[in-house]
Amino acid sequence: MNKEQIENINKKCPYEQGIFVQPYGIPVHIKEPVIYTRYELGGMQGGSCWDGCIERYTEDPPKNRYGIIDLVLEELMPEITYLQYKKIETLIHDNYETQYEYYGNSTDYKIEYIIVSELEELLNKIKNT
Repeated sequence: MNKEQIENINKKCPYEQGIFVQPYGIPVHIKEPVIYTRYELGGMQGGSCWDGCIERYTEDPPKNRYGIIDLVLEELMPEITYLQYKKIETLIHDNYETQYEYYGNSTDYKIEYIIVSELEELLNKIKNT
């Protein structure tokens, strides 16, 4: 993918999604662009300076959590089949991060990403078969 394609895709992305180099929650050894999505899983809430009751809460993953993948494939390979898409899903890596806040509150995030070079390699194999 070239810089112009990445900029066009990023303009259309849902919140917390895009193609980035070293975004939050990606292992530091990955120095190349990734197709990135991050969403809240839950955490702890209710803590306050008045001794609030801290409770765990959960969130469902957003329905559009793979919106970025759809935008990328629309740009690179719009004629993809369902079975080919399933192969792309095997490239998804994940990570979990917790953002700690005041008074025992925290937010847990799930981060999912595909390394762009791995996707491009798979798409080239698909095109050549």
